[in-house]
Amino acid sequence: MLKVGLVGAGGIGGVHAQAMAAIRGARLVGVADARVEAAHKLGEQFGVSHYSSLEELVQAENPDIIDICLPTDLHQEFVVRAAELGKHVFCEKPMARSPEEAQQMVEACRQAGVKLMIGHVLRFSPEYRTAKQLVDEGRLGRVGTVRLIREGTAPGWSSWFGDKRRSGGVLLDLAIHDMDWLRWTFGEAERVYAKMASVEQGLPGDHGFVSIRMKSGVIAHVTGSWAQADGFRTFLEIAGTGGVATFDSANIHSIRTTLRGEGHPQHSAESPLSSNAYANELQHFIDCVEAGTEPLVNGEDAAKSLQLALAAIRSAESGQVVTFV
Repeated sequence: MLKVGLVGAGGIGGVHAQAMAAIRGARLVGVADARVEAAHKLGEQFGVSHYSSLEELVQAENPDIIDICLPTDLHQEFVVRAAELGKHVFCEKPMARSPEEAQQMVEACRQAGVKLMIGHVLRFSPEYRTAKQLVDEGRLGRVGTVRLIREGTAPGWSSWFGDKRRSGGVLLDLAIHDMDWLRWTFGEAERVYAKMASVEQGLPGDHGFVSIRMKSGVIAHVTGSWAQADGFRTFLEIAGTGGVATFDSANIHSIRTTLRGEGHPQHSAESPLSSNAYANELQHFIDCVEAGTEPLVNGEDAAKSLQLALAAIRSAESGQVVTFV
């Protein structure tokens, strides 16, 4: 059984620790965080030891895998350190704050001969996997437009989210989920244009709107918002020549499709079997390490989603369209 060491005892670290309980072939052996009290609390909750540093965790527990759940600006440093210690690395999204950092992470893991996976969890969400399957099977015909919304309140559990130098803001931290799913489903982007409204304009949090034309011809509209009064909602709509599929987290049905055919449109609701997307992605990485296969979201792939999100930020800041070669 593989041993996993968790670095980062914040909110997403707790989500990962909980997900580990449902995983085959691996177990959590320790938690490390410079905030020792947080590490102690999380370790005690899941019955494992706690440590104040990555190196202490590795020396005491000798894990096979390091799961990094730290603020974005620390990803590059800790991925490189874990790779140099000879450990396979799972790292939460977004991959890094810059393409240069992302490349350093890829190179460090390649040189160390260890695997690297970035946690773009929508690829393991039952609803979003089902939506991609509808596209891949051609059930919606030729897709023309896609709308994606991811909105909630401003993160209040940790101050680093509000520091754009650390988190990158709502487009990099939140909307990158949907941009990665777009790339996975429809291929690479051709050009991007974005607009932002922010706390400086009186909103409770940043609100971003991104228009993306994919090289496949699909036009996507992505909204990422930390400006809602309360709650959290995600929405997906795919419109093609053969029908429309929608997913709204506020509704009972997971995926609702309306297909064009002879006579009246055909409506159906599909509910994929309930499963934990975080457990799904961690299980995938465990399986890849055991089998020696490449993860679905390796470093090179995740770096392209990072570049798309950063292009959206550049567009919002400059007011100009950003075009990809």
